[in-house]
Amino acid sequence: MCIILYYVSREKSFLHIKATEFINNKRDIFLICFYIIENDMPKYLKRQQIIISEVIRKIRNENYKIGESTEGSFLYGRDKQKAEKLFLQSKLVKNKLDFINKLKDSQKGEEVIIRYFIKYKVEKVVPVNEIDRELKSNLLSFLEGNISDANILASGILHHQKEELALITADKTHWTKENIEWAVPEQSNLRKKYPKIPEINYIQEL
Repeated sequence: MCIILYYVSREKSFLHIKATEFINNKRDIFLICFYIIENDMPKYLKRQQIIISEVIRKIRNENYKIGESTEGSFLYGRDKQKAEKLFLQSKLVKNKLDFINKLKDSQKGEEVIIRYFIKYKVEKVVPVNEIDRELKSNLLSFLEGNISDANILASGILHHQKEELALITADKTHWTKENIEWAVPEQSNLRKKYPKIPEINYIQEL
């Protein structure tokens, strides 16, 4: 999912530039698993809305601690950092209402781009109920409990048995062929079931 998020990011980071170049230059359809579409993406979009709500609470009351509300409890640490950063930016402008409206417009624009991307540039593969639980469990052993990554990787490996593909990520620490081969070792029953390991490409190097 990270390549989509870097693509729509308003921060002109190196990864945003690389993701944008890659997506704009690629004419083929992207394969994205149902887990991202049905689980990760809706949660991400909801958290972006909550971030704005938390910033508004902080603007109204500087003593408010971001993440203390019921909905704020759903934010990740990086989401709270983003909200704090936006709040600090709000202190530099006089017209707070205009600042908030621009945040909302930006969030809506990001959502439009994501939905357009999914509708016109994506083929959805591997329904969630087809993800191999044993494969997912083995992958979790090196993913430090990241269930999302485990489902996405498992989906990629599963579909690779039918159609050759390459996995795209920015995570050079966990998403490595060595880690996958360790989790799905040679001679194991799981490796017999999934003999082909997909290539991994990193956004930074595309």
